[in-house]
Amino acid sequence: MTRCGTICGAVAVALLALIVSLMVASSPPGIAPPERPEGSTAFRPPWFVFKLVVRLNNFFEKMAAATRPPHVRVKTLATAYWQSEVTYSLTISGVIDAVGEIGPATCLGVAAQLKLHRSFLCRMMSAGEGLKLLNVDSHGYYSLTSAGELLQSSHPKSVRDFFLMNNEESRHAWRAGVTSSLKSGESGFKEHFGVEFWEWHDDPNNVGQKGQFDLAMKSLSKEMVGSLLLEWAPPKLDAVVCDLGGGVGHILVAMAQHYPQLGGILFDLPPVAKRAAANFAESGLDGRLKTMGGSFLEPLPAQLEQCDVFYTKFIMHDWPDEECVTILRNIAAVAKRGASFVTTDFILDLDGEVMETGKRLADINMLAAQPAGAQERTYDEFVSLFTGAGLMATPKLIRMRDVVTTMVVEL
Repeated sequence: MTRCGTICGAVAVALLALIVSLMVASSPPGIAPPERPEGSTAFRPPWFVFKLVVRLNNFFEKMAAATRPPHVRVKTLATAYWQSEVTYSLTISGVIDAVGEIGPATCLGVAAQLKLHRSFLCRMMSAGEGLKLLNVDSHGYYSLTSAGELLQSSHPKSVRDFFLMNNEESRHAWRAGVTSSLKSGESGFKEHFGVEFWEWHDDPNNVGQKGQFDLAMKSLSKEMVGSLLLEWAPPKLDAVVCDLGGGVGHILVAMAQHYPQLGGILFDLPPVAKRAAANFAESGLDGRLKTMGGSFLEPLPAQLEQCDVFYTKFIMHDWPDEECVTILRNIAAVAKRGASFVTTDFILDLDGEVMETGKRLADINMLAAQPAGAQERTYDEFVSLFTGAGLMATPKLIRMRDVVTTMVVEL
């Protein structure tokens, strides 16, 4: 009892000190709250809450690691994919959508509706309850947890397509990436599929996976753009933001909805820009948001000289250093005086252990999914890219209530 009391007391004191230290801090030093127009839907928890949750998470992860025997740790790693396989099964089979649509339901009722094997499905749903995707009451009726809801097709913040993509083509690329790629130096994707990621997705036979990729990026963008809009503001309310490699334009749509006077240009490969134009029209923003087809690895069109901001998200990590420098030089060549380059990325070695572990795994994802040289980078490595492209201004770090960070460089 004495030993327990000492340990518990020390933990309580440590947690109290943590809370007190966080109560005196709001946003990171030097970050002024940006413009937040009336009616904006961008939301993140207060900085105090975010910091508290992150540090508590790091604390309890360390406590769990310290009390977990090595053989249990290894066995957990050996079977970690079991969890994603159960989640994939419940998602791809339609179980998650069915439970969400019909409300509390028994596994037998879901099996009858979806024409699935009753015994197997009941076991799968029981495992889903253990993974906290499903709740089950004393009468055997299942409902979705808040995590399970995010796997629904119809949920406004659905990450279903992101989850499916990472458990379909990405899964094969990972296995090749962590085995064959170690010897060949080629991406895991090319090792498994014979071509690189973008070429494979451009194949008409893989049009379904390409659409899934678009939706996966949309789901990722929703949370991150909320964090971005609450920490970064354009230089003026009617700025022109040019999103390079912006896919079908989810970031620009969110920015334009947040800032009613803001204009934007999405610059991407012609087929992608065409899909973005349809997205802008569907959002009712095609009066302010335009598209332009081309490659940022080639000299940029003179029309982009109107850009006040050149924005990228998860672009730099797709390319080796040489191509990144080419992209930056192309931007600098067309940019007007006073414009800025803004990029949102995983930036290594800035956060606590839990976030950094996630970012290091994201770095391995680059090895698996993208051509050799694609990687996550530290702040200093980004600075080297900027100076290599002739951008000598000191990059400004904008910390966000997210695992990603934004950097701003004046051009």
